[in-house]
Amino acid sequence: MKKLKGSGFFRVLFKMNVLPIILLTLVITIFSAIQFAASMKIEAKNGLVNLSRTVVTLYDTVYEGDYHAIEKDGDMYLMKGDHTLNDNFAIIDSIREETGVDITVFYQDTRIITTIRTDGGVRVTGTKANDTVVNDVLKGGHAQFYSSTMVEGVRYFSYYAPLYGNDGTCIGMIFLGKPSTEVEQLVLSSLRPNIVFGLLTLLIACLVIIRYSSELVTAIRKMELFLVAITRGDLHEDIDQAVLERKDELGEMSRYLIKMQKSLQKLVEQDILTGLYNRRSGEKLLKRVCANYTKDGTSFCVAIGDVDHFKNVNDTYGHECGDVALTELSSRMKEHMRGHGFVARWGGEEMLLVYDGVHLDTAHAYMQELLETIRTKPVVYGDVKLNITMTFGLTEGNGDKIEHIVRDADEKLYRGKNSGRNQIVV
Repeated sequence: MKKLKGSGFFRVLFKMNVLPIILLTLVITIFSAIQFAASMKIEAKNGLVNLSRTVVTLYDTVYEGDYHAIEKDGDMYLMKGDHTLNDNFAIIDSIREETGVDITVFYQDTRIITTIRTDGGVRVTGTKANDTVVNDVLKGGHAQFYSSTMVEGVRYFSYYAPLYGNDGTCIGMIFLGKPSTEVEQLVLSSLRPNIVFGLLTLLIACLVIIRYSSELVTAIRKMELFLVAITRGDLHEDIDQAVLERKDELGEMSRYLIKMQKSLQKLVEQDILTGLYNRRSGEKLLKRVCANYTKDGTSFCVAIGDVDHFKNVNDTYGHECGDVALTELSSRMKEHMRGHGFVARWGGEEMLLVYDGVHLDTAHAYMQELLETIRTKPVVYGDVKLNITMTFGLTEGNGDKIEHIVRDADEKLYRGKNSGRNQIVV
């Protein structure tokens, strides 16, 4: 009887205390899991929205002009200013590699460029968007998020935004998406530790969920702010170090974002052939140097250099040889400017050199060393050794606008070109 009474008391105690705690813990855990999953999907949606703005901003930065279409030989070509987007996959492939997000650019309802491929590795260009997307985005003119859209037999977590032509009409769409299974797996893998701890006790479950969710939302928010900064064109924004040091999927995603940022910096700021700063970046850096001069009087000098008889090199040995020569000369100038300032490709075979923190006589001495290096070390192209020289115009910076400073250096360059080349005109 005592054993039976004991067993009955245990059952009553279990029903009155332990079972309600377990049930309450399960309810709270399940509710928290649902809320967490919804929050993750919302943040994933916001990430796609912000990344779409980044892609649009990047196209606007790299290719000037409006979107429009032209017909050629019976085929339609989507243009951005003077640039043809058909078969131009460099930008979207780079972002796809770094973020794992698939990207498609449509002309009307037809895929013009895309990162989505068939099982055989063939890009699915020329295929059509589904009718729902066409009605909502292309005809309706409104961006739309879909938690489940089918593309070539794969279910996507996707965002579509309209693209407008120069006349204000909707000319096409841009698509960003991740396979729904990847998003769901990310949510499940993030929830698993919470569910395990939630089954132990109500108190532990609450503490773990509140703390983990708070940290997760904070990390996602910091990543979102980082993406927002990039969409605004700030490609040098830093992401919180604590997020980068995370050992979970968000830490991995944040590190991918940094890689994407560096790829975008190369695309936007660097000259593809030489690896030097491009003209846009050179102007930006020169403005910063001029601002330092105005602020605290830090001296600087500006030089414009041009390869002598470069047309003859191209005409005699071909443009590939000319590219090799430019690349080699750029490498020498970049190494020479290390610790002195920076060098940018100004256009064609013209280079901009900015010496920061030195006066004219010191910059002149540096440039004589550089010119001597260029003179004495030939450029090797196959069996050909090219003895290449350069002419430079050098001027000291002042409070003038950068246009005036560069013009002064340019005038000295042409004076040197007209008086024998292979020299520095100060």
